[in-house]
Amino acid sequence: MNDWFVEEPKYDEAYFHRKFRMDKSMFLSIVDDIEANFPYFQEGYDARFKRSFTAIQKITSAIRQLATGNAPDEYDEYLCMAARTSSENLDYFCDAIIKLYDREYLCRPTQHDVACIYEAHEAKHHKPDMLGSIHCTHVEWRNCPRALRGQYTRGDYGVPTIVLEVTASQDLGI
Repeated sequence: MNDWFVEEPKYDEAYFHRKFRMDKSMFLSIVDDIEANFPYFQEGYDARFKRSFTAIQKITSAIRQLATGNAPDEYDEYLCMAARTSSENLDYFCDAIIKLYDREYLCRPTQHDVACIYEAHEAKHHKPDMLGSIHCTHVEWRNCPRALRGQYTRGDYGVPTIVLEVTASQDLGI
């Protein structure tokens, strides 16, 4: 909390953006939306009457895992959160994002949407007929069947990976 979310945090907005790959205001908006709609992210008490993690802590764990691609146990010491809890946070977070933002951001574009995206991209980048920015990332496929290992392994990674490809438009449509 002292690093990012107090009145005078340890790190500035630019460093927040580099670590979380989004603006702090967007992060806090996501936290508010999720906390208001999903009981898992609301602060409470466990069976031992110990206070649970806050929504900010849970969502920080999930977004850091997504932003860096690191394993859930990477943040054990920093967030004082077990790997199992971090993994659970990520699952609940992904479900919450899909339920909250599916209709607005995670839908197929209509022909009109595609035309608008082409126009906006050409106006900004002076390149016609491009749908948006494409990002590909390799995710390790830990349970890859032995018969497919060679097919999904590249020399620069050394382990089987699956490529996730995302196209995002200027209005944050994915």
